[in-house]
Amino acid sequence: MRNRFLFSLCLTLTLSACVSNTINVRPSPQEYQQLNASPVYIKKASNKDLDTYSNELNECIKTSNMKANRSSKVGIGFGSYFALGGLITIATASGPFAPIYVAAGTAGSILGGSTIYATKATREYREYTGLEKCLERKGHDVIFYDEKDKKE
Repeated sequence: MRNRFLFSLCLTLTLSACVSNTINVRPSPQEYQQLNASPVYIKKASNKDLDTYSNELNECIKTSNMKANRSSKVGIGFGSYFALGGLITIATASGPFAPIYVAAGTAGSILGGSTIYATKATREYREYTGLEKCLERKGHDVIFYDEKDKKE
């Protein structure tokens, strides 16, 4: 029973993290506008004029960049705190409990380093997700198509 619950929990978390609006076919340039050289394609809401769309797009880009930068700083700061704390613990370990301190310091350093790595690796994704959520709240359709991920 417990294994089934853990499996269901892991499966739910994994599936909820998937980007569901990624497509494998290049969107029509008549319907969708590509955002610079990014994999983001936006379809303007039919009830919005071009000026309103442009203002909303600029507002959403600014907001998503600000949120992504903030979360990057928090993630890197948090990771640096653990990594430095772990290294200091290793460097100052002495006495009969030194092996325990070294093990704890190593774990802290690994946790901090992996937090920094994960934060840097997911920065672009966080920007795009924030932009997607903002634009979809305003009624526009957003899809992702990356030429590199195209299946032949």
